[in-house]
Amino acid sequence: MIHRVGSLEPSDQIVFVGTASAHRQNAFDATRFIMDYLKSEAPFWKKQSTEEGEEWIESRQSDAEALETWQEP
Repeated sequence: MIHRVGSLEPSDQIVFVGTASAHRQNAFDATRFIMDYLKSEAPFWKKQSTEEGEEWIESRQSDAEALETWQEP
């Protein structure tokens, strides 16, 4: 995984996730898990800078729910 930091525009590509597996579905699933985790747990993901200043954006409920789907029962 590579995640860019610094001042970025909303349309910039900011994250690269590379996975490898014997079966492509496993690689797709691994990539989705990494993105779900980042959106919910990585604090650098949610810092927003505007002319008024900087603020930390809270995770959305849908982000937390996506991460919960990876938990074992």
